Amino acid sequence: MSTAQPTPPTIPPPRPATTAHRRTHPITPLVTGWKIVVGVIAVITAQNIARLIEDFTITRALIGAGLLVAAVIIAVVFSFLSWLFMTYAVDDEGVSIRKGVISKSREFAPRARIESVSVERPLLARLLGLAKVRIEVAGGGESYLDIEYIKAAHAEQLRVAILQVVALERRDPDGASREGEEQVAGAAPPPAGSLGAGHAEAQVTGTEDEGPHVRGAREPADEQSQAPPTRGPLHELLPDGLTEGEPIAEIPTGRLVRSLLRDADFVIGSVAGLLGVAVAIGVSIWQEGVSIPVLVALVPAFIAIPKYVLGRIEAGWGFVSRLTDRGLRMRRGLLNTRTDNIATGRIQRFHLKRPLLWRGPGWTAVTVTVAGIDDSGENGAENALPVGTREELALTIGHLAAPLGTSDDLAALERLLTTRARDIDGVHAPHPLFWVSRRTRVTVLLPGALIHRSGILARQLEIIPRDRIQALTVEDGPLSRRLGVLDLKVGVAGHTATLSALPRTAALELESVLARDAATLRRYRERDSWPQPALAAGAGR
Repeated sequence: MSTAQPTPPTIPPPRPATTAHRRTHPITPLVTGWKIVVGVIAVITAQNIARLIEDFTITRALIGAGLLVAAVIIAVVFSFLSWLFMTYAVDDEGVSIRKGVISKSREFAPRARIESVSVERPLLARLLGLAKVRIEVAGGGESYLDIEYIKAAHAEQLRVAILQVVALERRDPDGASREGEEQVAGAAPPPAGSLGAGHAEAQVTGTEDEGPHVRGAREPADEQSQAPPTRGPLHELLPDGLTEGEPIAEIPTGRLVRSLLRDADFVIGSVAGLLGVAVAIGVSIWQEGVSIPVLVALVPAFIAIPKYVLGRIEAGWGFVSRLTDRGLRMRRGLLNTRTDNIATGRIQRFHLKRPLLWRGPGWTAVTVTVAGIDDSGENGAENALPVGTREELALTIGHLAAPLGTSDDLAALERLLTTRARDIDGVHAPHPLFWVSRRTRVTVLLPGALIHRSGILARQLEIIPRDRIQALTVEDGPLSRRLGVLDLKVGVAGHTATLSALPRTAALELESVLARDAATLRRYRERDSWPQPALAAGAGR
C-alpha cells in the first residue's frame, strides 16, 4: 500500500517590513521655507519696484531688511510646524502620509494604484545631501504623493521598499508577475484588420537600408556599438549613479550640445526670445529712456528664456537609462537631478521625433505616454530618450514596445522616419486643398499598432498599440462632407491623437477595425488576471 507523499509547504515571497510613521529630515523646514519668502518678495517687488526705487532711503532700507528677517522667521516657523505634524509610512498596503496642524489629513497610495516611484534632487537639497521621493498614483492630473526631504541614501532605500510593496500586488499565488503576463500577452500581434491591401497591412516603401531587427535589439549590430559612449570632462562632473540592470542608452555631453545646436525649434525659439527682449528694451530706451516699469514688465521674459534653455539641457544632461526587473529606470539632470521608473506594461503610446539636422547622424528623441503619470515636460519622466542613436533607439523601442507585426520592425520605423510621406503606402488626405497634409502626413495600420507620420522639417511618428486603444470619435461637419473627409480621434489613457482630413470611406473602415480592437484585444488577453467576484465564486453551490 503506497502512502501519499506530503505536499511541501509553499514558501510565500518575502514581504517588505512594515515601517512606523516617520518624519522627514529636520532640515526640511529650511529647504522649503525659502520658497515662501521668495514668493512674498517677488509679489511685493513686482508691484512696487518703481516706487521703492524713487523713495529709497537708508532708514527705509533698514526697515525693509527687518521685515525681510521677520518674514524669514515666520516662514521657517510655519514650515517647522508643517514638518512637525507631517509623517509618512510604508507598509504592505501602500504608502500613507499624515499632515496638518489644526485640520488633520491623510493621503494614501494603495499599492495596487502605484505606477512609478522617482527620486528627485533639486539644487539646494542636493547641496545638503537630501532628496525627494515622488510616488505616482494611477489617475489624472497631479495624482502623486511627495515625501520631501530625506537623506539621499535613504531615499534610494525607500524607493526600493515601495517597489517591493508594489511587487506584492502584481504577484499571483503561483509567484508569477502580473505585469510580466501583461507584457507577454501584449507581445502577440493582434489580428490584422479588414481595410484591404492598401490599409490593413500597409507596406512602407523606400530606398533606405534596413537596420537591425527590433526584437533582436538586445545584441548590438556591430562591435563598434558595444563600446561605451565617450564621456567628456563635463559629463564626469555628475556620475550616473545607476548600476543595476541592462544598459540601454547613455547620452554624452558632446552629443547633447550638438543636438541642441542642430534643433531648429530650440535655436529659433531661443534666438527669437532674446531678440524680442532686446528690441523691447531698445524701443523703450529710444522713446522714453531707461524705464524701470518696462524693465519690470520684461522680468517674466528674462526668467522664461533661461528656464527654457536650462530645461532642454537638464532633460539630457548625464542621461542614463537601464532596463531592470521593474521596468525602465532613467537618471538625468545637471542642477536638479532625478531618477525615474517606467513600468513597460503601462506604456500607452510612443512618440518619435527626428528634426531636419538630426537626420545625418540618425538621432531620434522618444517620449512615451504612461497610464497614471502626467509628467511630459522636457525633463519629465515620460521623456524616455532625449537624443539617441539608431542603436539606442533600437534598444529603447525593442524593450518597451510590443512587436508591430512586420518582418523587421526597426527597419519599418526607419523607413517611416526617412521616406517621403507621399511615397508611403497608407491613408492620405484625399482633397487637393490639403496639399501640405498630403505631402507630410500618412496613417499606417500595422498588425500591432496604428502609426501616424507627420511633420515638415521635424518628422514625427505617433505609435499607438492597437490593444491600448480605449476611445474612438469620428467628427463630421458640412465642410468635411463637402470635401469628402472625416476626422478620427483615437484615445488612450492620458492622450488623444487626432487623425485629420482622412478619406471618408477609409476613416470609417479604420474606425470599425480599431473599435473591434478596443472591445476585444486587451480585455481577452488579460482575462486570466481579472479578480474573481465573490458572488460568482459561490454561484454554483
